[in-house]
Amino acid sequence: MDQADLKSERRLPALAVSRGIGIGHVVFLHGEKRHFFRLDLDAADIETECSRLHSAVEASVRQLRSLATNSDLDPTQPVSSIFGVHLLMMEESSLIEKIETIIGDQKVNAEWALKIVTDQYRDRQISVEDTQLREKYLDIEDVSERLLNALDGSPSPAQLTYSGAVIVARELRPSTIMELTRSNPVALITEHGGWTSHTSILAREFKLPMASGIKDLEQVFSHGEEVIVDGINGQVILNPSMETIKHFHTFGSENIVSDELPTELAKPVRTIDGTSIAIRANVDIPEGYQLAKYLGAEGIGLFRSESLISQSGKIPSEDEQIAAYRQMAEVAGESGVKIRTFDVGIDQLGGDNHEPERNPSLGLRSIRLSLTDTTHFRSQIRAILRATVGEKIDVVLPMVSGVSEVLRSKAIIAEERTRLENEGTPIGAPKLGAMIEVPSGVLTAREIARKVDFLCLGTNDLVQYLLAVDRDNDSVAEWYQTLHPAVIRAISEVLAAAADSDIPVVVCGEMAGSAFYVPILIGLGARELSMNVNSIRQIRHLVSGITINESVALVDTIKSSETAAETEQILREFYLRNWIGLFPAGLLNSKHR
Repeated sequence: MDQADLKSERRLPALAVSRGIGIGHVVFLHGEKRHFFRLDLDAADIETECSRLHSAVEASVRQLRSLATNSDLDPTQPVSSIFGVHLLMMEESSLIEKIETIIGDQKVNAEWALKIVTDQYRDRQISVEDTQLREKYLDIEDVSERLLNALDGSPSPAQLTYSGAVIVARELRPSTIMELTRSNPVALITEHGGWTSHTSILAREFKLPMASGIKDLEQVFSHGEEVIVDGINGQVILNPSMETIKHFHTFGSENIVSDELPTELAKPVRTIDGTSIAIRANVDIPEGYQLAKYLGAEGIGLFRSESLISQSGKIPSEDEQIAAYRQMAEVAGESGVKIRTFDVGIDQLGGDNHEPERNPSLGLRSIRLSLTDTTHFRSQIRAILRATVGEKIDVVLPMVSGVSEVLRSKAIIAEERTRLENEGTPIGAPKLGAMIEVPSGVLTAREIARKVDFLCLGTNDLVQYLLAVDRDNDSVAEWYQTLHPAVIRAISEVLAAAADSDIPVVVCGEMAGSAFYVPILIGLGARELSMNVNSIRQIRHLVSGITINESVALVDTIKSSETAAETEQILREFYLRNWIGLFPAGLLNSKHR
């Protein structure tokens, strides 16, 4: 390696959240409520792009004028005058002119130019000493978001090319991952996103290398520069030398798991003492289940229906949902598919009819949102009822906190069933399940179990809500402890509640797909595990090498543990002593708290 290469190459430590090696060029993705790329334009495209901007401004002005003259608003009150301020920003200030200048000078798309200019305005406003004036930055963000909404409905003529790209973003939504994967990027880099985030889970499912935890992305990376995402050792390499690129091309190929699969994977998996453990798959596209089935999965234990929602927040029509649900059910066959109703927050849906929430994780989301504004929920229920004809489909209600949400949901399902029957529309009879992932759901699991056909245990969110730790916040990662005694007791309570009502429980989340935790789950009574495709082969191997009695005895040994670290040490020593051959190399040397 020559000295020039040594000087230009930089290596940044990062959190590896999806294994693999990705080598490509940086493409930025920006946006809080929707994502968009920086697009480099040809000179011939600039006039067209400015026309897009002006069309978006005209649409936004019409919206604001309509809001400002709304007869329900008192024109003497601040609420009405806010819209007037926003109108002035678009019509009288230099905002639009500056955006147009950026488009022409930097030859970039309108969305990116809007970001540059409004970021400058916002930063200047935030630095003002007067508190009331400082808070005006929210008006800037509001105007920016309105313009982005308008631009979203008027696509850019520039062609997006993601093939060979390393996508760089502050954070990525699961729906964005779904859309990106269709265009074959090579890797992802984010500022936020832990191992158990939905985005990281999907990245692993699609075998897309991903690293997170790098701050100030736009200062660190340059659009178009070459980088290596090392999702094995946890680093990102900027401006890699030819020698480094050659090394990682070889290193990456050596770490690819063989595609040759033994035929015994098609058989149901059992413990040594003969207990059947159902291994199900978490998938979001039909193609994902083809591999899962080949690896030995028995049905789809979790289909995240929110993956159907576009990145701009557009919910698919009832007919579009029916087609998607039937397609998933057809590939799952007799083993069936469990469809979780939309698990999103109000901020993830399109439109301007809501204010940003201060704490979305504790806000109007999941089943709460479905029961507050039932329009989308009713449409989804009708789609599932219609799709279930001739297919094995079950419904899962997300984030259930108590019996009342189940009863209200059942009433809506009954109403939509009656409506469809009166219309003469053929419908099926899906079973109903509740996702237990919040503390109140755990404490009322016995009551909930008596009202549903099955339970799902969402371990990722359970840990987050039980321990009050944001699973995507790197600064509190130390407190996200899957083996915390409270977590183990909560899981035990849910499994016991289901057993008392004689209904099954599907355990989902990273615990279900991690060899380190699965013996604990089985020892606590879990008999159905749903996981990402990449975990299936390893978990089948583990399950076939243990016994129920050993797992129960192992659980008994950790009941007196007072800390996650103590539990982790007991497990590691037991595994090394009894089951060392069942774990992949290096797993028992890593932290698993």
